[in-house]
Amino acid sequence: MAPSAEEFRDRIIAIMADRQAAASASPYDWKVCVGAVSAARSEFEKVVVAGTAHDYAADVIARLERLRDAYYDPDGEYTSGRSDIGTVIEKIRKALRSIGQ
Repeated sequence: MAPSAEEFRDRIIAIMADRQAAASASPYDWKVCVGAVSAARSEFEKVVVAGTAHDYAADVIARLERLRDAYYDPDGEYTSGRSDIGTVIEKIRKALRSIGQ
């Protein structure tokens, strides 16, 4: 049985926590990485938990893609933070694929 939107939200929270820890441990531009993941979490939290897990995940992904496309932290020497947001999106997609239809 596919998880509910609420259950999938818990998976996204775990993804965000994992990425926040990885960003904090980054040897390059860790403040930029942490800021990008924090921005992603802020946008994720604005999405209403409704519908199926797939509907909810699609809404989260769309919102995060808009953030990623517009995001740029000029303080980074090696990154703008966009790739960190992209990593969050890809991990959510992978989790979504794992639950099937």
